[in-house]
Amino acid sequence: MSQETRPALTPTAPPRRVATAGLLGTFIEFYDYTLYAFLVVYLAPQFFPADDPATGILATLGVFGAGYVARPLGAVFFGWLGDRHGRRFALLTTITGMGGATTLMGVLPTYTQIGFVAPLLLVVTRLAQGFSAGGEVGGASTFVAESDGGRRRGLMQSFVPMGSAFGVAAAPAAVGLTAGVLGPEAMAAWGWRVPLLFSAVLAVLVLIYRSRIEDSAEFRTLKEREGTRRAPFMAAIRGHWRMILVAATLNLANTMILAVLVNYMNVYLLSTLGLGANLVYWLSACCLLISAGGFLLGGSWLDRYGRRSTMLVGYGVAAALVFPLFLAMGGLVDGGTFAVIGAGMVYTLALAFSYFSAPVLFVTMSQAFPVEVRYTSTAVAYNLGAVLGGGVTPALASWLAASGGPWATGWLVVGACVLGIVVVLVLTRRSRELAAEPNG
Repeated sequence: MSQETRPALTPTAPPRRVATAGLLGTFIEFYDYTLYAFLVVYLAPQFFPADDPATGILATLGVFGAGYVARPLGAVFFGWLGDRHGRRFALLTTITGMGGATTLMGVLPTYTQIGFVAPLLLVVTRLAQGFSAGGEVGGASTFVAESDGGRRRGLMQSFVPMGSAFGVAAAPAAVGLTAGVLGPEAMAAWGWRVPLLFSAVLAVLVLIYRSRIEDSAEFRTLKEREGTRRAPFMAAIRGHWRMILVAATLNLANTMILAVLVNYMNVYLLSTLGLGANLVYWLSACCLLISAGGFLLGGSWLDRYGRRSTMLVGYGVAAALVFPLFLAMGGLVDGGTFAVIGAGMVYTLALAFSYFSAPVLFVTMSQAFPVEVRYTSTAVAYNLGAVLGGGVTPALASWLAASGGPWATGWLVVGACVLGIVVVLVLTRRSRELAAEPNG
């Protein structure tokens, strides 16, 4: 579990520019992914018409889950591409794949036009979206790590997950704005295509930005002096499987926390409390946007005080706020403007402190693996945790809500926070022990 010491190399592009490229990529990834979730009620009757609307919604949600299945495969493929042919090339390809798949989704013919082929095409585009997304975050983190010049690593790495918060906030805002401008009838008929097609514009802009950045000096040096590995995935598994599991566990905790605070919270507000969709969408968008500053604060804190302190502060406060958050959200049922403001403030703080600890995951991943397998190892570790967290959390949340009430899901957040803290405490202790050994 020791961290690799890397030689200081002169970065080929300003670190902040590379970090911004990472932010823009994760913005598109999470905009595309979250957009589908908010469009489910419009997609269901278009692709899965049924006598029971709930059946169509369940089928559409099943397609949503299909994207997660493809992510680990994408991690292996783009890890190979990035470790073999360069970080820049792989990340240009992920953006093309994600933006292209979402754009195609926006022009698909519906069930009434081509029958059962329509839902099949929806599944294919969703799989392509997930496959491409499997290489984005790990690659972006790797590229940033190799371009930071050895300084302000926490702050630079915080840009990568911060893009996810912006993307998650932009998706409901795009759906809400489109629905507000077009009206419910036009939105249901064809307006749902507009937010999907907007992804093409975003993808082109990010491609232009990323194409102007050279590949990392660290990777180019490896390619020129030693050559790249033919099978980086096998080399990563043979030599670094323990650290891959550690990083995956860290992201499992991170994913579970956000699955409750973001995904389940929307279900709780809409279904359990019966709040209006517009209130929920705009409350979520505003809180997610404001709380994104937690990533930058956590990254700066990490650079100054280290991983242990960052995890204890971020996850400790997030765990303490989760039950007051449910209490504040419950007040929205009969409350007015002040109830919305109060709930929004608690929600923003809970999100911000959960984001505060996220840079620890990205710094740990990017420093733990050697350059020849760094992209592969980071992408596989990140997506293992994301798939497990994204797959396990909804089932656990539903079970806890059914057996102990909606508030019981708060224990998932508490448990995930404790898990993340324990992993980092053990990891940092082991690192100190190795550093203290005579030959460490």
